[in-house]
Amino acid sequence: MLEKKTKLSLSANGTTMSIEFDNWDIDLDQYFQAFKTLLVGVTFTEEQIDHWIIDEGEVLSDKGDNDERQIKSNLF
Repeated sequence: MLEKKTKLSLSANGTTMSIEFDNWDIDLDQYFQAFKTLLVGVTFTEEQIDHWIIDEGEVLSDKGDNDERQIKSNLF
């Protein structure tokens, strides 16, 4: 029987880290948590990653607000 697994790997500074899941149907939260773990493993702190996520959320929120204003201005 063919085993279907999911494996995420990150190489940096001559080091490769991998996270392997026993199944292929992992959800988006599992992907992001695994990627965050890999980033912490190679160089970043959890605090740096959390701040980046917050900053990026604000950028996306501002973009959404601007898109909504643009749609409303096109309607009137």
